[in-house]
Amino acid sequence: MMGPHSLILHILPAGLGQFFLLEYPHGLYLIDCSTPGKENILLARLNELGRSDLRLIWITHAHYDHYGSAARLRELTGARIGVHPADADFLARGESPLGSARGRSRIYPMAQPVARLLRPLRPTPPDFTLEDGQTLERFGLDATVLHTPGHTPGHTCLVLGDGTAFAADLIASSSQPHLQNLLATHWESLPGSLRHLQNAQPRTIYSGHSRRPISGAALQHIQP
Repeated sequence: MMGPHSLILHILPAGLGQFFLLEYPHGLYLIDCSTPGKENILLARLNELGRSDLRLIWITHAHYDHYGSAARLRELTGARIGVHPADADFLARGESPLGSARGRSRIYPMAQPVARLLRPLRPTPPDFTLEDGQTLERFGLDATVLHTPGHTPGHTCLVLGDGTAFAADLIASSSQPHLQNLLATHWESLPGSLRHLQNAQPRTIYSGHSRRPISGAALQHIQP
C-alpha cells in the first residue's frame, strides 16, 4: 500500500517524446506530453490504473515533442497546464523555437515543419506560469521549478521533494550523461543551467528522452 506521499513513476514512450506520469494516492501529475496525437497512450494508462484524477500537466519547455498532446489532454481530463513564463507565449501561439542546431541535429529545423504539417501543433495557452524557485504545492505536488534556460528561454527542470528530478532536455543520457549539445536558443546559458541543477543536488535524475535514470553522483560529474 502506498503511503500518502509515495510516488509510483510511469514513463510512457510516445514517439519522439515521453510522458512522465507521477502517481500518488491523492492525485496524478504529468510532466510533458510528447507530440500531437499521442494522448491515447496516456489515456490507456489512466484506464489501466482506474484513475481519472489527472490534476496537472507541467510542460518543461515549448517544443513540439514536449507539449504536442497537452491541449487535447486538457480537454479530455480537465488538468491544468503550467509552464515557465518565458515559454508561455510560444505555447499560446503553438510555436516550437529550435534556435540553432549543431551536429546531427541539423536535420531538425528541416524535419520539424514536415512533422507539423502531418500533425499540427495546437496553440496551448497555459493556465498558469511559475518562476524559478516557485513550487507546485498549491496543486498538491511537492515539487520545485528550476529555471534552466538555453535549450529554450523558459526551459525548466522539476525537482520533487524526495530528490527525484526531471531534467527534460538540459541533460542527454545517451551513452554517458552529458550537457545537451544539439539545439539551443542561447548556448551560453547552458553551463549556468547545468550548475543550477547540480546545486539542487537531486538524488535521481530523468532526462527527457530516456527511461534510464541518472544518479546524483553522475550528475555532479557532468562538465559544462
